[in-house]
Amino acid sequence: MLEELLRSKVEKLERFGHKLLSIHAIFGRERYFYTAEITLVAKGLNLVGKAKDRQDMLTCMEEALMKVKEQLHRRESKRVERLRRLAMHRP
Repeated sequence: MLEELLRSKVEKLERFGHKLLSIHAIFGRERYFYTAEITLVAKGLNLVGKAKDRQDMLTCMEEALMKVKEQLHRRESKRVERLRRLAMHRP
């Protein structure tokens, strides 16, 4: 169940324009905390999202995915901005 949910959410991340090559997820429990570490590998790109949560594993997975999504969004917006600046300075 958790694996299928993770796969469906990661597939949505491909809309940022990067072809994802592999996904590595580690879920665990340390005393009172659930932990999740998600590593995405794309061409020329390695992203890691880590999260801890007391409530449940799903919340923890969502937090880790949000961190990876923010990294992808930040990288994409920097790339687009760089392309816009280059286009403005061309004769």
